[in-house]
Amino acid sequence: MPRTLLFLHAHPDDECILTGTTMAAAAAAGFRVLVAYGTRGDAGETNQDLGGESLGDRRTREALAANEVLGAHRVEWLGYADSGMADTETTADPAAFCNADLDEATGRLLGLFADEQIHAVVGYDANGTYGHPDHVQVHRLAHHGAATLGAAFVMEATYDREYLAELDDVGYGDIDETFASARAALTHYCEGEAPFLTKLDAIKHHQSQVPDDWDSEKPDIAGFAKRFGTEWYITHQLDAAANWEPFDRIFSPRDTWSGAPPLSS
Repeated sequence: MPRTLLFLHAHPDDECILTGTTMAAAAAAGFRVLVAYGTRGDAGETNQDLGGESLGDRRTREALAANEVLGAHRVEWLGYADSGMADTETTADPAAFCNADLDEATGRLLGLFADEQIHAVVGYDANGTYGHPDHVQVHRLAHHGAATLGAAFVMEATYDREYLAELDDVGYGDIDETFASARAALTHYCEGEAPFLTKLDAIKHHQSQVPDDWDSEKPDIAGFAKRFGTEWYITHQLDAAANWEPFDRIFSPRDTWSGAPPLSS
């Protein structure tokens, strides 16, 4: 039987960076893929000329285009303001996503997806991967709302911080416990050349978020694959009787990882 996954994300482009390969693999395997964003990313930064368009509107358009490439079946917005980075003016905004009441936010999710049978909710790890207030709120909301949505599993998208710390060529250096997750905590991963290439095609739509050091004419695909080619998860089973087996078509146990992300060489 096909399954439905709800991917919770903080801002447009998070869907590609953190879960793009997984979304593409799930859609290709016949799963139903839903996406909900907490914000439209309006407090972010860009080096692009928006031509009078707001950043939130631009990022919304980019997200819709990227999700179409990834195979998402539905894309929804919770309607909160982007919190921005910690301890900023935007973070203090009562309308910011990081300040949302979790019961109220769960109600918004339920209102959007009441007609869906959701089997798993995908959020972020307890650090919000890198500490952004909206990312931490995604973690909280995924766990708070999963049972109300009827999900049997919560999956925390994360990184293997020990692996990243070993990549001297990408400049991460020392990584402490406030970033991502320890390898021992990881349970599953998703990777594969075909869905990874789909992820790369999708992320091209997020032009407003292209970093200044990214060479669009000669992109470092191998370097990107080293950092983002494998998508890691911490799985929590809420219903002891739930059948995980269908998800084996997408996810593999941590201990089976070869240590070589797609296109890393």
